[in-house]
Amino acid sequence: MSTTRRLLSYFRSYWILLTLAIVCTGLVTLTTLALPWIIGKNLIDSVILGEKDLRLLNLIVLGLVAVVAVKGLFSYAQTYLMCLVGFKTITNIRNHLYEHLQRLSLSFYKKKRTGEIISRVINDVDVLQNTIANTAVNFFTNLLVLLGVLGLIFYIHWRLSLFVLAILPILGITASRFGLRIRKFTRSVQGKIANISSILQETIAGIEVVKSFGMEAREIERFKEENVRTLQLTMKRARIIAALTPVMEVLTLIGLTGVLWYGGREVIRGILTTGELVTFLGYIGLAVNPLSQVGQAYGFYQQAMASAERIFEILDTQPEIRELPGAVDLPRIKGWVRFKDVYFGYGRKGMVLENINLEVKPGEKVALVGLSGAGKTSLVSLIPRFYDPASGTVTIDGYDVKKVTLGSLGKQIGIVSQETILFNASIRDNIAYGKIDAADEEIIMAAKKANAHGFISRLPSGYNTRVGERGARLSGGERQRIAIARAILRDPRILILDEATSALDSESELLVKEALERLMENRSTLVIAHRLSTIRGADRIVVLNQRKIEEIGSHEELLTKGNLYARLYKTQFKR
Repeated sequence: MSTTRRLLSYFRSYWILLTLAIVCTGLVTLTTLALPWIIGKNLIDSVILGEKDLRLLNLIVLGLVAVVAVKGLFSYAQTYLMCLVGFKTITNIRNHLYEHLQRLSLSFYKKKRTGEIISRVINDVDVLQNTIANTAVNFFTNLLVLLGVLGLIFYIHWRLSLFVLAILPILGITASRFGLRIRKFTRSVQGKIANISSILQETIAGIEVVKSFGMEAREIERFKEENVRTLQLTMKRARIIAALTPVMEVLTLIGLTGVLWYGGREVIRGILTTGELVTFLGYIGLAVNPLSQVGQAYGFYQQAMASAERIFEILDTQPEIRELPGAVDLPRIKGWVRFKDVYFGYGRKGMVLENINLEVKPGEKVALVGLSGAGKTSLVSLIPRFYDPASGTVTIDGYDVKKVTLGSLGKQIGIVSQETILFNASIRDNIAYGKIDAADEEIIMAAKKANAHGFISRLPSGYNTRVGERGARLSGGERQRIAIARAILRDPRILILDEATSALDSESELLVKEALERLMENRSTLVIAHRLSTIRGADRIVVLNQRKIEEIGSHEELLTKGNLYARLYKTQFKR
């Protein structure tokens, strides 16, 4: 019920539309319930078996036509309004889910597969949408019809109605048992769909690797195997859903047989009129389809609740990195970065950084080197608060990064990573991503400083050229220069660089290096260095080893000491 209440809370914003839909539902119910009464009591008892008045017969028939027409009008209004409310609600849920995903910390995305996240935003929300659109629209009408039928048959003959009531508990228990199994299988099916989404996302993103290793057949087989598992679970669920309706109908017909037997006796004994029995049977017949629909709707409801639970699991996930109460905006800074007694680790994996004490002065270029896994990336990730230290503080110009707003912190920091991420938009939009209100002149100036204006101008659509997914239509060097232009336009005071020239050809590498030099001017810069030959010009080099800072100095000083940096440099130089 907690899941149901949370889901219903999204409907509150549309209570006026929902109220109108409910009014239309009530009118549809009244016109539906009026038909058997008019036919049984008025047409049969009063006209055919009673006065045999042809004029009254014509009026009753015209009345039936009018009732059916009114019912159709309100049924249209009810369906439209319920669909409108449903689709608006689903849109809000999807928006809320996406907004929440944007606020979650990087650690969430490290733990969850991309395909699984996409599956919850798309597939699980679609299940909710289909349930509301195809089931909820008729559910309330059917339920009101059933309640109305119960009231009217008790009014006609209460003892005969007991035959109907005797079967209802059995129907309720049966529907509940079926519903629990449907819900269980739906969660499993949605989990398998998430697996398929993950395989699809991974293979498309890594299609070059798949093809270069000739693994197409293996990936096809892996996809097919997961599809077969999904099909098996889906068919198990389908068998349960398919069995629900006939089982409910059989139980209903057993009750109807008892009604026919007892009702016939009451007519023969003169306690019931023929018209009353016809009316009673008409209401029972009228209830059969709504009863079946309510049972089926219960099955779809269980599917929707399973998907809703998966959606709420994400919405209940709290970001590990949050703004503290009273966080202040970080003003324009000089770029003085300080790590004081910092310890950091990823959950239960233990510490990856221990007792880190380091200062980066405004405008200083500091390189971070060390063996793979030494904690270089972890260290710089603490500055923009991708993660928080387990203990110790990280400050910028004296401000503890935990005590400033995330938005103001992000505006002061620029990151150019080894893996360049571009969006499937125009080159102009990608450069202006960090400053969406930038004028064309600013964008072009940033591109020129990044050595990107030349190749952009040669493209058929220039700055309006779409780069494709992840910048697939551009070369590695072109993507890097677009990323550098994006950082230049943002004009950050602190710059974090993950050296990304190793995979480029000589010409592209030279252009990217020139662009990076311009980008680093008058900014506090931390460079994660993989090739030590590229950091000779750093003001200081910080050597990380065994989770700690082992040595700090200039290139020449560290070579003279002959410790870890010297050994690493000589090893690379020999290669």
